[in-house]
Amino acid sequence: MKKLRGSRGVTLTETLCTVLIVLLISAMLAVGVRFAVRTYRESMELSETELLCSTLTAAISDKLRYSGEVGQNMFIQGVGTTDSGGGGSFAISDDGEVVIQTTDSKEFRLLGSASYPQGLRVRTTGTGETDFISYSAKTGIFTVSFAIADAQGNILKETCFDVKRINAGKK
Repeated sequence: MKKLRGSRGVTLTETLCTVLIVLLISAMLAVGVRFAVRTYRESMELSETELLCSTLTAAISDKLRYSGEVGQNMFIQGVGTTDSGGGGSFAISDDGEVVIQTTDSKEFRLLGSASYPQGLRVRTTGTGETDFISYSAKTGIFTVSFAIADAQGNILKETCFDVKRINAGKK
């Protein structure tokens, strides 16, 4: 018995405690990494939402600012191939992308599909609205409002802005 007590080594209890400590540290590390990845994904989604909203705002503003005649169907210069010089109106496609529908029934994407990352889609704001752009002939100002939603349909950002038409009064 004296020989066993004097031997240097690790007891079963010490080994189990060490394994338990390593397992606890591994579990805490796994939870921390999952949290960091989820936070990173949410941050990237919000960043992409802000970028898409900003890009759409700039693109729509540029088209509306220089629009020609505005009637039942908005006239946007340089779009389409109709005899009247081309024109069309903005719409949101079934895919949730902003498109320009021309007077000759063609659709042009305002931005490429790569501009809508991570399943982000454009929606109209409010309930039952079909148009996201309205025009006041009295002031010559377009009012644009839309929302950016994720793949599950949760609205991440809403925006509303006005665009003064430069070509107002010109035909």
